[in-house]
Amino acid sequence: MFALTLVAGLHCVPSLALATDAKEHKPVAPTSAELMPADARRWSQHEKAVMLTDLSQVTPASALTKGMREKGKWKVIPFATAEMKGWALSTYAFTKAPIIDLPLNAKGWHAVYLGVSSVSTGFREAKNGMRAKLSEERIFKRMANNMGLLPNRVDMIQDEFLTVAQLDGQSLQIGSLPNLPATICYVKLVPLTDAEVSTWSEKQKNTKPGEGTRTSIATFDGHSWIWPYAPETKDDLLASFRGMENTDIGKWWFQVLGADLVIYPSKVGNIPGENTVDFPTREHEWFVNSIKDLHKKGINPLQVAREAAREQGVEFHVMLRPAGWKASIPYEETFDSKFYHAHPEWRCVDRDGTRTMHMSHAVPEVRQHLLDILTETLELQPEGVGILFHRGMPLMLWEDAFRARYKEMHSTEARDVDEDDPRLQATRAAIMTDFLRQIRTLLDDTAKKQGRTERYKISLGTFSKEADNKRWGLDLPLWIKEGLVDDLGVAWFAHHTSFAQPDMVYYKKLVDGTKVGLYPFVISWKSGQPKNLCTQVTNFYKGGATGIAVWDPSVEVGWTEKPHGNLFEVLGRLGHRDDVARWSKQGVPVPLAIPLKKLDENEYSRWFPTTGF
Repeated sequence: MFALTLVAGLHCVPSLALATDAKEHKPVAPTSAELMPADARRWSQHEKAVMLTDLSQVTPASALTKGMREKGKWKVIPFATAEMKGWALSTYAFTKAPIIDLPLNAKGWHAVYLGVSSVSTGFREAKNGMRAKLSEERIFKRMANNMGLLPNRVDMIQDEFLTVAQLDGQSLQIGSLPNLPATICYVKLVPLTDAEVSTWSEKQKNTKPGEGTRTSIATFDGHSWIWPYAPETKDDLLASFRGMENTDIGKWWFQVLGADLVIYPSKVGNIPGENTVDFPTREHEWFVNSIKDLHKKGINPLQVAREAAREQGVEFHVMLRPAGWKASIPYEETFDSKFYHAHPEWRCVDRDGTRTMHMSHAVPEVRQHLLDILTETLELQPEGVGILFHRGMPLMLWEDAFRARYKEMHSTEARDVDEDDPRLQATRAAIMTDFLRQIRTLLDDTAKKQGRTERYKISLGTFSKEADNKRWGLDLPLWIKEGLVDDLGVAWFAHHTSFAQPDMVYYKKLVDGTKVGLYPFVISWKSGQPKNLCTQVTNFYKGGATGIAVWDPSVEVGWTEKPHGNLFEVLGRLGHRDDVARWSKQGVPVPLAIPLKKLDENEYSRWFPTTGF
């Protein structure tokens, strides 16, 4: 074991250069030919790093307890690995531990890492998370341990990258997150050479979307970037986007939340659940209260996101979920469009007369209402707008407005033909084409009024198979021909469709010879093993994909529950086609991870505790 030395009141030990073997708990060399982009071992002077292992030195001292746990305080607990020991900080999900400050006493350029431990329920790993930033930084970075427990329920410390910075006079600030426990064991400071600083600075320069490897799209659902975190300020909101800088993500598809259920102060739509007093979950209540409080402070979350996208140099597209009006029990008062309630006569009706909980796009007033929502959002001057059709179907059935349009086109009764009759599909296609043309006219007219020289783009989320697109009226060949779509995000996760992987042969034939981008979706929190994800993405590229669309990369479950390391380090590099192809064969490099020998009173052994409960 390395000897401990005391420097400036903080325990420091030489840095660990190697990962560890899960079975033997011994240091081993990385198994891959390369390291993860944020891996501490990539720096030439990693072995000279200083490890700050006594986190009891934070201030204020009143924020700590070494005795019984207390609300509003971090618990100081002893920890040990095979190579180091010290004092870690621990907080539970509802402790509400405050922000604390750790002096770094370092000068010059360093890469900064935190040793974040897994958190066990006593039986298995649990979601965990905390936030950290340097004292001169504005926005906190959210961090979590994504490793599973070792056999015999042994916790693992994961080396988590924070930033590269000149540390003269700076300290480290650490905070808890709502609803998430956390254990932090150490802070690592890796000194950098002048060449490394120069290379790092050069890589921080943003390229334009679509250039080089910056070909990915990230979606944000408008809901789950707010409710887990109880944001109170603009900076709290901005934490959702820290870590996306300098990734391969070049476009954000940012959803207002639903159809006319929105997160911004609106004269057309409404905040979901704004008049609700009895919520089905505490998370939904947090969301509504957060939105209301932000609005009272004059903070528009959609505007904050738009400004953040501009600062990161990515395209910002405002997206609608066309069926996002109303939910059933237990969410009937949480997702509750006023427009939906005011106009029951405009809902979809099945062929047997059963009224469904959908608004019909065959009704001109429904389409105009959505156009009014888009009109509001265009005040922010995004790069484009769009419709995520995979959220969801049906948009029309056999209600009076649809039957009238069908009869006008085909001179027969819509309820008298088979459900797969091409005439039904043609009628839906005519209605949806009207809608797309209306959107195009709105965008062009708005751009002219704004004196905008750059054309607004239209992005669409579509279905995986040609048959599904035809069934629901998505006339993609015509829309491409008329310039009604610029980017297609192809989703397999769409209700009332095939639920199959994208038909890349069909889509490649559609977009060949055009400027329309083709982006098959992967779901960040359902990606499975990273190696399998890379295989899937590689096949998409072979099939003609322009880039990859990543569904909800900022959702909490996406960065807190993966037992494989930080999956976003893979999701953020999907534009590096050669790397992804190599990882699909060799496997994705794992982060530096260190088994604990002791945490608090638990000296890990084959006789794991908590067996009597």
